[in-house]
This record gives sequence, C-alpha cells and structure tokens, in this order.
Amino acid sequence: MKLTNLQKQIGAALVKGPKTAEEIAEELDVDIQDVLEALKGLILLRLVKKEGNPPVYSLADHVKEALRVEEGAGILVHAVLEVQGVSEEIVRNALEKIREKLEGEEGFITRNVAVSDIEKDEELSTYYGHIDATLLFPALEPLVYFLFFYGPTVIEVLTTEKIQVDPGDLQRAVLLAASMIHGYVDYISRKMTREEIEEFNKRLYREFLG
Repeated sequence: MKLTNLQKQIGAALVKGPKTAEEIAEELDVDIQDVLEALKGLILLRLVKKEGNPPVYSLADHVKEALRVEEGAGILVHAVLEVQGVSEEIVRNALEKIREKLEGEEGFITRNVAVSDIEKDEELSTYYGHIDATLLFPALEPLVYFLFFYGPTVIEVLTTEKIQVDPGDLQRAVLLAASMIHGYVDYISRKMTREEIEEFNKRLYREFLG
C-alpha cells in the first residue's frame, strides 16, 4: 500500500516525538478529520501506534529502530554556541543547560558535544565559554528551529552530497522562519522610538538602492 502525502508528513512530524492528533493537525495546518483518517491507515500498516487517553500517536518501535540504523542520512553541521556572563558560575550553568538540552532534543541527533573551559575577559570583567557541537538534522525544519532557538555564532554545513528537501518540510521550515522573523521585528519595533524606526527604514532603503 502506497502512503499518501499526508501520511508521509505525519510520519515526519512523529520523528520528533509522540503527538496528539490535534498537535499534528496544528503543526501541519491540516483538518483534524483528515489527520485522524491518515493515522488510522498508518496504524493498520503498523507504522504508528496509539496509546493513552487522550490518545497519543508515535512511530512504531521497528520504525524507530530503522531510523536509528539510517541516522547517517540528513544535514550534518558543526555549530559553536557562545555564552557570556558576569560570573564563572553563571556561564558554567548556562553551558551545562545548553548541553543537556541539545542532547535531549528529539528533532535532531547530537553526534558529539564539547564544552570549553571558562575564561575571563579582564578588560570587560566578564566570563565566557562556548560549546562545539556536531549535529545531524533529518530535515530542513529542525535545522531552522535550531538556528532560531539556539542562535549559534558559527554554523558550518559538513554534508557534501546533494540534499533533497520534501515540499512539506520546506513549507514548515519557511513558515517557522517567517514566524520567528516577524516576532523579532515586532519586538524590536516596540523597543524603538518613531524617529529611530524612520531612520532605520531610511538606512535600509539607501542600502537597498546601493
């Protein structure tokens, strides 16, 4: 039996972890009845399992195992995440929390994480450190999520082969990027005065015209 496009999208959404039908419908921007019908077919094929009340859907164990075997496929990147603070303890705690969060993410695979020593900037009287991480993203959307929510100062794509992007994955990645950019612009505009906004727009216009 050939999977529908919606069933493929649901499978990709469940790679990141268990979800309710409502969460899947909201993430994919699809009618809940269509999602339930697609899930029913996936359950019959034993690709997805349904548990709990209210029901939560997740990939079947043998599907998860197959994904682990093929976890080499995807977008491999090297990233550096920097932390700066007024005390060594603050920086150390922040680095540890970032490391724990990275290793606990379900949307991508953390190949390795290295936490640097903490150093002091004598001139500014601040402490700083960084995390070096090699990460594997199974799709474009989790990579966009990582860029916005972790804010790496260095990002390097290590993958050398051509990458095929699923249209549904691309759509979700673009929507996520647009949503985050709109949020940042809205936040910044509320912090600026009218004169600052006008000057900023004029500078952008001049740069656009070259």
